[in-house]
Amino acid sequence: MSTRLSAFSSRLIEESIDAALLVKPHNVFYFAGYSSVCSGVVVFPGTEAIFCTLWLDAPEAKSLCKRLKLATYRFPDESLMGRMIQLVVKRKSLVSRIGIEQDFMLVRDYQRLLTAFPNADLVHVSPLVDRLRAIKSEEEIRNMRKSASIADQAMAAALDAVRPGVTEIDVAAEAEYAMRRLGSERPAFGTFVASGQRTLLAHPYATRRVINAGEPVVIDLGATWEGYASDICRTTFAGEPTREQQKHLKAVSEAQKSAAAALRDGVLAGSVFNAAYQVFQRHNMANSLPDDIGYGVGLRQSEFYPVIERNSETVLKENMVIALLHTTAFKRNVGGLRVEDAFQVTIEGCERLTTHVQPFL
Repeated sequence: MSTRLSAFSSRLIEESIDAALLVKPHNVFYFAGYSSVCSGVVVFPGTEAIFCTLWLDAPEAKSLCKRLKLATYRFPDESLMGRMIQLVVKRKSLVSRIGIEQDFMLVRDYQRLLTAFPNADLVHVSPLVDRLRAIKSEEEIRNMRKSASIADQAMAAALDAVRPGVTEIDVAAEAEYAMRRLGSERPAFGTFVASGQRTLLAHPYATRRVINAGEPVVIDLGATWEGYASDICRTTFAGEPTREQQKHLKAVSEAQKSAAAALRDGVLAGSVFNAAYQVFQRHNMANSLPDDIGYGVGLRQSEFYPVIERNSETVLKENMVIALLHTTAFKRNVGGLRVEDAFQVTIEGCERLTTHVQPFL
């Protein structure tokens, strides 16, 4: 077993789980080193793990998925979950606890499990995987550095495209073309481009809206390299910002720097939140700040662990990678001006992975 699988297997043994059925693509990739459409991993603690995929994808899986044994299924006569259930039944005569991803599993697959194992407890194991994924290996960090470098260059292309009369999609297209040209497998998430009042939205995917003169424009994007994501956000203007907008943007940048200065191995996530909050408080902006300002970055640009949020007692560890500020102080008359970068937690502090300079500061 690989180091990752061994660590997960140990947790399954501690929880008395007989088998774990993983279908979330990022978790599949994490353990198998490969993820095809409609694939999954069955983990038997202490023994083995099996990668299960559509039979047509088997040739590529054999060459790229070298960590695990391989099983296939034929659709539509068979389903992925049906095949994974077969693998469990074949190897386990008595099953009392099965690990599942409750935050991802389809209802029909959940019902299949209940039918196949009516006396078994179905245990949510996503948090176990999330905690393993949070601390990155040297190889993962290298991939994330490359992904961050691509994101920096894509951001430069996007910012160069901003001017009155272009659409948000026009700007996103320049960013995504740059990412692809530089080797990114795909955008880490749907590229956000928001102009005018749309900057106040939490998740403003690019639209056909035309950018008008003088408006703020928020761009949030990420690349991928060997599956690993990056995340960077910058604010620009289609013209010159007002004095109030520039003052607001400087406060956001100051809050990000304060939060990053608090990052280090052993610190509580809540303390990092407080560092940013205190800056916003000094600028009379604290009331417009959400309760979460950062998330882990890895195979997703927004991981579920750790989360930098108010009063969090999560202990940050060396080689976690965290995006700050994921959210900002939103003011209706100014906009949701944002500055976000990915930071690697170190023993004594942090290292910023995305390095593109924020304009208008």
